[in-house]
Amino acid sequence: MIISLLCALVAGPAPETPLVVASYSYPAFDRSVALTPLAGLVAEAAGRPARIVLFDTPDALSEAACAGQVDVAMTNLGAYVTMRDCAGIDAVAVLDTPPTVLDRYRGVLLAGSGTSVTALSGLPAHMETLRYSEVLPGSTSGALVQAALLRTLGVTPDQFAARLHAGTHDRALEDLLSGRADIAALAENPWRKLQETEPARAAALRLLWRSEPLPPGPVICRHTDGVPCAAIRDALLAHEASGVAQALAEGWTETEGAERFRAYEEAVYEPFRAP
Repeated sequence: MIISLLCALVAGPAPETPLVVASYSYPAFDRSVALTPLAGLVAEAAGRPARIVLFDTPDALSEAACAGQVDVAMTNLGAYVTMRDCAGIDAVAVLDTPPTVLDRYRGVLLAGSGTSVTALSGLPAHMETLRYSEVLPGSTSGALVQAALLRTLGVTPDQFAARLHAGTHDRALEDLLSGRADIAALAENPWRKLQETEPARAAALRLLWRSEPLPPGPVICRHTDGVPCAAIRDALLAHEASGVAQALAEGWTETEGAERFRAYEEAVYEPFRAP
């Protein structure tokens, strides 16, 4: 016992466990780079190290946060909706995204040229013969809002003949254009871009539905010993955090152009709840 105590004294105090600053991966963006300034801010506010962890999907991020494995995270709307009621989770700030960008952050449901579905009302009767492509589990504009829409029609995505996960919004659109899928769920931006750059290809598809604008996910903090959520919130809302905001904004299409944070407003997010 004495030898062990002497060894501990010689070695010095054990290093502090780093705080986990997290999000989820997406092929189009290097989110480790996007999160680096945020991790630096968190480390400074907490007076201890921070490390970045990227999960495979928004759903995996939400599960880890609810399990106490995440201290601070940049979410999307889908991840936030499923973690918001977990113990200790608090939204502390939101990127102040330009209104024109916010207006473009919508989900769409598209039908391919080879399908017999010409209107949303006709979809339930044909689902068992149709292949469905969505982005990935937990994608807000490329899975969740479309699933919520389908529930209003009395059906779910599992009732399609096949359910594909494309990985990105562009690939979900390509699934439809190439004939790998008959119906696709994705964000509006790739659909807009196709209409502008390749109108002939776009004309072969049918828009079945377009959502209302969707708010971006907030930065969350998990209240626990050693995680100063109030100090992190205040640091994010300070003008000096503009570099953190700009770096994060470059990692998400729906926050493009944001240069600062604004306070979280519960009224904005109240309509969005996990089913």
